[in-house]
Amino acid sequence: MYLKIKWWQLIFYEIALVSLGIIIGAYWEFFFSDYLYFLLFLFAVCGGYTLYIFTNQFETSDNKKENNKK
Repeated sequence: MYLKIKWWQLIFYEIALVSLGIIIGAYWEFFFSDYLYFLLFLFAVCGGYTLYIFTNQFETSDNKKENNKK
């Protein structure tokens, strides 16, 4: 099952997540400062995986379009 959303809907989702992160960071700075390196590592791993999945989906859909043209 795939979640199909348009690019402009994804922008609202990203803005909401960034806003929530800023709010949490502003109010609970003392708590999260001890876990800064772990959170940076977690962000890098999850962000890299997400980027890989998105680029892989675009490449797969482009290959399908080329195969349908033949």
